[in-house]
Amino acid sequence: MLLGVSPEMKAGKGVAGLLLVGTWVLTGCAGSLIQLPFGNSTMGTYVELDHPLVQKGSGNYAAVYFLRPQTERYMGATDNRLTIDMDKEQLLKLVKSEYTLVHLKAGEMNVTIKSLTIAGPFREFKKMKRTKRFEFEAGETYYISVEPVDGEFRGTYFLPHLVDLAAAKEKSRYMRARGLAKKAPLHGSSENPLFPFWPFI
Repeated sequence: MLLGVSPEMKAGKGVAGLLLVGTWVLTGCAGSLIQLPFGNSTMGTYVELDHPLVQKGSGNYAAVYFLRPQTERYMGATDNRLTIDMDKEQLLKLVKSEYTLVHLKAGEMNVTIKSLTIAGPFREFKKMKRTKRFEFEAGETYYISVEPVDGEFRGTYFLPHLVDLAAAKEKSRYMRARGLAKKAPLHGSSENPLFPFWPFI
């Protein structure tokens, strides 16, 4: 008997029963969604820990925070997760209004931001890519803010900007820390309310 549906329900003799079945189905779907952990590899921000430039274990490394600030308005396809490559290999996926921390080997490297936008006269999806070179020194901490640039009809792309600690703390005030950043957040719990207008939460 499929989903516990009685013969009366199959015959259409019980509207209440059919509504109950519908409720069971919806509840099951919702339960499946709730069980998905936020921040997993298919949904949220995550770092490729096997990237060759990621420092594994202890040792000299540069602590690099990647931040993606909230925008003033909804931006459609541009709001999707960003892919950040380091020297042409994927380093991390970054969700809007989140930040994370990566321990990188010291040296010069190219940081490439890949994103999706809608552009052109026919408003078609278009992949965007911008690269900037950075140098990281062992024992130092860096803050890279990834921010959108409006290219008008050509579409929106993202550029990585090096900012200081004060700017990083300001930009990340209502952002969620992910990965290693949860152990080394830019704000203490008392100064980083996720709901600024609901202090009682």
